[in-house]
Amino acid sequence: MMSVFLFVFILHLFAPVEVKAQHGLHDQRHIYDLWDSVVSRYIQPGVRESVSLNVVDYEGISKDKNFTAFIDAIANVNTSGYDHDSTYAFFTNVYNALAIKMIIDHPCKKSLFSSCKPISSIKDIGSLLNPVWKMPAGVVAGKQWSLDDVENYLRNPHPLKEDSRLHASIVCASISCPNVRTEAFRPEKISDQMDDQIKDFLYNKKKGFDLDRSSNVLHLTPIFLWFKWDFDQYGGVKKFISPYISSSDSQYIADNNPSIEYFTYNWDVNGDPPCHC
Repeated sequence: MMSVFLFVFILHLFAPVEVKAQHGLHDQRHIYDLWDSVVSRYIQPGVRESVSLNVVDYEGISKDKNFTAFIDAIANVNTSGYDHDSTYAFFTNVYNALAIKMIIDHPCKKSLFSSCKPISSIKDIGSLLNPVWKMPAGVVAGKQWSLDDVENYLRNPHPLKEDSRLHASIVCASISCPNVRTEAFRPEKISDQMDDQIKDFLYNKKKGFDLDRSSNVLHLTPIFLWFKWDFDQYGGVKKFISPYISSSDSQYIADNNPSIEYFTYNWDVNGDPPCHC
């Protein structure tokens, strides 16, 4: 009898242990804390090409251990079971980090004559047949993702409902993009943070929103044009922006139905690429 118990004990002792990726609250907080430490240190208000924006210190981020730790952490996290707020907080931070990583990983461009210089735009990365948006950007939850993959998931996070405020929260490393937020998006306050992102974006009269009453023209970021269908659920872009602009501007738009024109999008990088060629 004793030999049977001993055999069972030995089998239990050496049985394989299933290791599951962590996705608890503590794990999420650690990831957000890492990203928070990066953006709070290396994103600063500034001006580029006469446009006010949050300027990215790509050089500093490229050398930051917490940025490396964040990239490693998102590669191994388990996102199964994330609710709406956790999904939008996590993947919005991920998009912004991977866009920054893309600039850090590809900071230089070479001409046909082999001269080397910093990229001017994130669109300098990749090619016509393989644009930067389709290129592998990083590993997330054990799978390789492109920037398009992350954006498209946020636009259709089935079975969760899309939140079109994402378009003022994800940042494509360009001057005309919304500002990189100087804190991590977090599930417990993601809705307030996304509201704040829209207000901040629309407050910028050179890339977000400007109402010219003399000509009855509403100037908007072309993001509202490119993703027009995402705002149809709100009754159109004019109704979507109404809660985020002044009551005076909102009332004027409702009463006068101004025509819409779109700003020219400036794809130049929102900071100096860390090119040392």
